[in-house]
Amino acid sequence: MSRKKIVPNYAISLDIGNASVGWAAFTPDYRLMRAKGRELIGVRLFEPAQTAEARRMARTTRRRYSRRRWRLHMLDAIFDAPLAEVDPSFLARRKYSWVHPADENNADYWYGGVLFDSKNQDKRFYKQYPTDLSSAQNFDGR
Repeated sequence: MSRKKIVPNYAISLDIGNASVGWAAFTPDYRLMRAKGRELIGVRLFEPAQTAEARRMARTTRRRYSRRRWRLHMLDAIFDAPLAEVDPSFLARRKYSWVHPADENNADYWYGGVLFDSKNQDKRFYKQYPTDLSSAQNFDGR
């Protein structure tokens, strides 16, 4: 005949954190239970979880740039024919306007550093539409 020990009613309490789990077993009158001469209470520590914030930010940035490239590509497709009638190489010059004359890897794409047909047209454009902060403040009348 086997001897079975009758386990009284009990409750288990858990405290779940991001780097630990605490536990305890209580009797109905809120006293710690004992087994094998020890109180049934403890904690399990582990490495804290890593957040996905860095990956999420990278994914958000990648999607934002992808959407921006798609919108710019659609604008180029819409305006390609009308611009080609006036200036056939405008979109190509705009696409590679970032290339520096000393850039050996992209020397084939350098258009003389001008967005328009001449440096004078560039100067007029940038004077009419300033891009630096001080010129923008003067332009707004502040």
